[in-house]
Amino acid sequence: MNEPHVADSGNQVHGRLQIFTRPEQARLISRPNRFVMIVEDKNGVRRRAHCPNPGKLIEFLLPGQPLLIEGHTNPDRSTDCTVVAVEYKGKVLFLYSAKANDIASSLVLPQLHPAGEIVPEWKVGNSRFDFLIRDRQDLLVEVKSCSLSEYGVAMFPDTATARGSRHVEELSGLVSRGHAAEVLFILSHEDTQRFMPNPHTDPLFCQALHRANSVMPVRAVSVRTDRQGYVQVVNPNVPIDTATPALRARENSGVYLLLIRLDAPFTLPVQRIGRPVLQPGWYVYAGSAKTNLQQRIARHLRKRKKMHWHIDYLLQQSSSVKAFPIRTAEDLECTLAGDISKNADSQVKGFGCSDCSCNSHLFYFPGNPLHNRGVLDTLFYYRHVGFMDA
Repeated sequence: MNEPHVADSGNQVHGRLQIFTRPEQARLISRPNRFVMIVEDKNGVRRRAHCPNPGKLIEFLLPGQPLLIEGHTNPDRSTDCTVVAVEYKGKVLFLYSAKANDIASSLVLPQLHPAGEIVPEWKVGNSRFDFLIRDRQDLLVEVKSCSLSEYGVAMFPDTATARGSRHVEELSGLVSRGHAAEVLFILSHEDTQRFMPNPHTDPLFCQALHRANSVMPVRAVSVRTDRQGYVQVVNPNVPIDTATPALRARENSGVYLLLIRLDAPFTLPVQRIGRPVLQPGWYVYAGSAKTNLQQRIARHLRKRKKMHWHIDYLLQQSSSVKAFPIRTAEDLECTLAGDISKNADSQVKGFGCSDCSCNSHLFYFPGNPLHNRGVLDTLFYYRHVGFMDA
């Protein structure tokens, strides 16, 4: 049985909540795993920092990325500080995903439900949800923190989340049995103009949220964070679109980028394009699938397969491959390839473009393309804006 407990409002002053208190400037060196970042502080000392956000965060992971860290003194921890925020494109964005619950309980839910008692961590059956609001009708609330927003469009999640899909489906099931519920997204980008579930990274969550949106409120609230750690609500009612991304997720068609690492020179055994010698480094390939996008990418990621396309020979020799799908109904392969080419060092002439007039769909980078801001901006443009043009 749950015991009533009113959520702690934290250090709240005049509509603001302080979620960190002793920030120091630092810069990113690397991220060895999801929960650890190696940073360099303002004195040039390298430190092992806790990363309190399990997302991929690829937009923030360029070496040298400005960060805000906060020290801690617990001798049992393997890190001596926490990355509490990033300084990104002129904004401070809180990175501590668990703080979204504090923001919700202190700044958002009291405005949405002023007469209700806010009780955290409420269990129903075998499921636990972020809040119960006790009012004339009890209301279950699930809160999600969203740090991904580009070109004015916020998307959640930035990587697949089976747990997130399960929570949304469980809430929908409870609503069908007479409970009241809602899903609340806290958006760390203050200038977000629209929120969507992310069809490119998690089509299952995308469709689950669209179904939920037909039976319960789904809300998105944007906030502003300053360098002293104070957060305030900017837009309590960011427009939400679940229909467009859910449609794209169901269609399972689109374009994609493959990021391929080659550790040794390799002669591509394709006579038609002159058997080019590919140098060690990184390659980005632009492809498309009018149907079965997810299955096409899964085939690319398998090492053992029958050689059929030019890309199969390169993938067989690669030391690592990452795939970035863009779900769209429009054929954007050639325009995507053209935009990637603007940031590449060179291209493999004739590769992957036998059925179009492009010079190539394979591009060479001496360093990791995910550390190239132009490549990232291109990917985000197609994922956040370009996929909707159809």
